This record gives sequence, structure tokens and C-alpha cells, in this order.
Amino acid sequence: MQIRRHLGTGLLLAPAVSFLILVLVVPVIIMFLESVRDADVRGVLPETIEALDGWDATAPIPEQVFAALARDLEATPAAEWGLAANRLNIELPGARAVVLSGVRDLEETGAGESPRAFLLAKDERWGEPGIWQAIVSARGPWTIKFLLAALDLKRQADGTVATDTQTIYRAILVRTFIIAVSVTGICLILGLPVAVYLASLPQRRAAPLLLVLMLPLWTSVLVRAMAWILLLQNSGPVNQSLLFLAIVEAPVQLVFNRVGVLVAMTHVLLPFMILPMYNAMRSIPRNQLRAAGSLGASPWVTFRRVYLPQCRAGIAAGCILVFASASGYYITPALVGGGSDQMLGSFVGVAALRYNNLSLAAALGVVFMAVFLLMIGLLFLWLRPAASARIAA
Repeated sequence: MQIRRHLGTGLLLAPAVSFLILVLVVPVIIMFLESVRDADVRGVLPETIEALDGWDATAPIPEQVFAALARDLEATPAAEWGLAANRLNIELPGARAVVLSGVRDLEETGAGESPRAFLLAKDERWGEPGIWQAIVSARGPWTIKFLLAALDLKRQADGTVATDTQTIYRAILVRTFIIAVSVTGICLILGLPVAVYLASLPQRRAAPLLLVLMLPLWTSVLVRAMAWILLLQNSGPVNQSLLFLAIVEAPVQLVFNRVGVLVAMTHVLLPFMILPMYNAMRSIPRNQLRAAGSLGASPWVTFRRVYLPQCRAGIAAGCILVFASASGYYITPALVGGGSDQMLGSFVGVAALRYNNLSLAAALGVVFMAVFLLMIGLLFLWLRPAASARIAA
């Protein structure tokens, strides 16, 4: 009987579990593999990579390396060289043009008896060590180059890891999490009193207010962003009201900066903070609060020592939802923020779409996910005392 019950439960859960695996687990695995995969060049230049094994960058390029390169270039049509050429271009800007030109030249006339002379006659850069060092650096099939680049690190010639001369992604990661934590804190400060008030109301009175609370989620993200731009611009209603009330003497810059980003993101994410807290607060027995008051506890003590600890799970759920959503924002900071307010999502898009560097985009995602999971782990450590106290009770 129990076997049939477990089998039925498994069949009921199978669609949901399969869906989660398909849309969550598999993409994460693919993203991680893409961040360390480096097989594009090896797939089209296998003989060249083998011939370059043990080559010293200070020594001349051997004749057999040119012969191996000519065979590899002739073996693969030009239409199939896109990914490999892009990968070499990451190592050496301009390498894409050199490789694709060499492929087309060999398709038209062939290398002849001397591949070295033919390639050097077509492009003198084949005689420079840079293009060959790029091939060696991209030989794959696996690499941690992009994970290091996502942390502004690079592997030096002697194998040690050092900070890159141009550091950008660390600052972007820090900026992303600062904005996400700021939005989470603002939503918590604004949402906690609202959730307490809604939980104190009868269900029939709270329901209409919850519908009003959900209105921002029913509006297009572009419409919301443009609405805040119109409201917060120098000639907008907010600045005009401040000027009319003589609070400021000149318009305050409230948009296309960090202020606009925080305001617009808080407007959208506030319901995600309030709803989990409201759900947790509705389940707290009211007789506990009356009992605490009858024993002499002040309202503040009752709230802090009786009410708030039992809301900890709801607060944590709200913080996770808001933090996870805020840290992955892309459109709102791009429209409402300034150049120094762009978050990680914008740079992932630039790496993937503008520079066609999918490995770097995946590496940025892996680093972000690792930091995010670390912060979620710290949040669960904060929840453990509350869980232990409930078990003991």
C-alpha cells in the first residue's frame, strides 16, 4: 500500500520536478560548462596545436607548424570558422581577420609547396609570435581564463595568478550587490509596517488593499521606467513640488543616477517583500500577543520578542525574493540610471551580444551565482536560531 502511495506521489511530482530540472538545473550546468569550455580553436586547429606543443615564444616558428596550419585551414570551410576566429580575437585583437583571410586565400589557390612563404606573402602577421601565442593560449579544451577575468584576474606566463591591469568586473559586482542590498533594505523598512497593518485587518478588508499593492506588477517594465523618468526629471512633478514648497532652490537631480534606480526598483519590488511577511504574520496566534501584554510586556517588547521572531521566515523569504530580483535587473538601471549605475546584467549582455564572448558572460553568471548563494547561506544561518527555538518549544 505504501509503495502505491509513494508511486502516486512520485507521479504527481514528476512534472514539476522535470520542469525545475529543465529550466533551472540544466541551464546552470550549461552556464558553468560554458564558462570553462575552450574547445573552439582546438576543433579547427588540431594539428597546429599539436605542432606548437613545446614551442618557445622567443624561437622562430618551425616550418612544420606552418604546414600543419595550412592543412587545418584547408580542412575547414570558412563558414565554420566563426567561433574559433572570435575566440582568437579575444586573445589577440585583429586575429579574426588574419585567420579568416588565410582560410579564404587557401580555399582559392592552395598553399603550394611552401605554406610558410604563401601565408607570409598574404599577411606578414603570420610571421609574428602574437598570433601563435593566441593559438597556444586558446588551445583548450578547458580553461579558467574567463572565470579569472570575471574577477579581474589573469594567469601570467609563469602560471601565477595576478590582478589584471584593467579592473572593471569587481567594481560592477560590488555595485550590483550594493544596489540590490540597498533596495532590499528600503523595501524591508517600507514593507514591514504595511505588512503588520495588513495582517491586523480582517481578510475582507485586507484583500482590496492587496490588489492595490499588486498594481506595479501588472504594468510593463518600460512603462514603469518611463513614468518614473517623467516624474523625477528636473521639470517633473516631484521637482516642481519641491520648488513650490521652497524646500529646494533649484531642481534636484533625481533621475539618471542612483536615486532614480533605487526609487524605480523599490516601486516594483515592494510587493515581493510585503506579501511573504503578510503571509507569515497572518499565521501568528493573536492570543500570544494578548498573553504577553497581560504579563506586563510593552507593545514594543511584545513586537520585538514575540511577534517579530515568528515573522523571521517571512522576512527572510521577502528579502531573498527582493534581493534575487534586484541583483538581476537589467532594463530599469539602463533606462533610469546613469553610466555609473549599470548593473551586472548590462555587462553580461555586452559580453554576449556586442563582443560575442559567451564564455565571459557565462563566467560572470557563475561568479554572481556563487556570491549570491553565499549571501543566501548567511541568511539561512540567521534563520537557524528561530527554527531551533520553535523546535524546542
